[in-house]
Amino acid sequence: MTLGQAIINYKDYEDTEEAMHSIYAKRINGKFQPDSEAVVLKLTIEEMEMKWSEIAKEKCLGFEYFLEMFVLKDFYEGLLRLEEFKSDTKKVARILYYAEFDA
Repeated sequence: MTLGQAIINYKDYEDTEEAMHSIYAKRINGKFQPDSEAVVLKLTIEEMEMKWSEIAKEKCLGFEYFLEMFVLKDFYEGLLRLEEFKSDTKKVARILYYAEFDA
């Protein structure tokens, strides 16, 4: 899956009291890109307390933490209300920027 697909398909992942979802991705030329390889991990509450780098080493070597799904959902749904972010491409680009520089 690509990072862009993981972002656009955020509704496919529902967190519970027992587990939460996080996105991990590979950087391309030092940056997260829409076509970066990505995985969505379903993590237990205990795993969520681990360092992101430890989770990546254990579950998806070569990937880096991108965002927790609940953060992505909140941000994405906020973009839905803004006229300038009607296209999926613009939403993905804004979320990539947010994850890199604001999160």
